[in-house]
Amino acid sequence: MTKEYMESLEAIVDQLTLAAVLEMLERISHKKAENLRNHWKDEASAKLWDKAARQIEQMNIDV
Repeated sequence: MTKEYMESLEAIVDQLTLAAVLEMLERISHKKAENLRNHWKDEASAKLWDKAARQIEQMNIDV
């Protein structure tokens, strides 16, 4: 991970909230899973993205 990426991500968290960024990551993960299923027929990878989405969803972030 480069310093520039870290600074960019920190700026996004500062503009929004950590909770909002995590919610977006959850949605992105679900969409990636759906895309892998529908367009690539890759159920194994789709399950990993779904698992990531569920784990993000379970986080309770108040900042």
